[in-house]
Amino acid sequence: MDIPSMIMGAMFVISESLLYPAIILLLLLVIWTLLTFGRFISEYSGRVRDIEGLRNGCMETREHLRNGHSEKAASALTQMKTNYLLTKFLQEISKTLDHETCRVELEKILDDYEITISKELEGLKILTRTAPMLGLMGTLIPLGPALLGLSSGDIQMLATSLVIAFSTTVLGLFVGGIAYALLLIRRRWYIQDLSDMEFITRMIP
Repeated sequence: MDIPSMIMGAMFVISESLLYPAIILLLLLVIWTLLTFGRFISEYSGRVRDIEGLRNGCMETREHLRNGHSEKAASALTQMKTNYLLTKFLQEISKTLDHETCRVELEKILDDYEITISKELEGLKILTRTAPMLGLMGTLIPLGPALLGLSSGDIQMLATSLVIAFSTTVLGLFVGGIAYALLLIRRRWYIQDLSDMEFITRMIP
């Protein structure tokens, strides 16, 4: 056997061996997408944004701090009605109000939440990139056996390979499309949340 034939044979074997891992990973991404969509619906149902309530709560907190009532200031912060992420943020900063380094700690907490939000969006970014790639792999790999089946008159092999190819394409586009839509919406949510967090930290002296 000549070297070009050996190289082509090795490439064919390697590509064929990647088919089922690609399909399994794609199915796992479908499950991950459905779970992420469920979390998205839950988060959407719990999102509340009352900028007037935030402003009033911050003013009340500020007044209590000026009067030296750090406990009342913390209580005013934690009683604000807002979404889960902001509620968690308010609970954390309420613990720093009686510290001498309050301003520095507020900025550190805000920076940490920027990192947390970035991590939350990373999963969706991974889905939008990897799902179409795996779908493309699942499309191209079976085309080799499909062409072999066509050349040898094996219609069964041709049909099976094409079904796998088209199915993986659809799944890859399905996952990528949903993940991209969720990424856009969540990114808008979190930008708004960060804006509210910065507003709160500036309102509190």
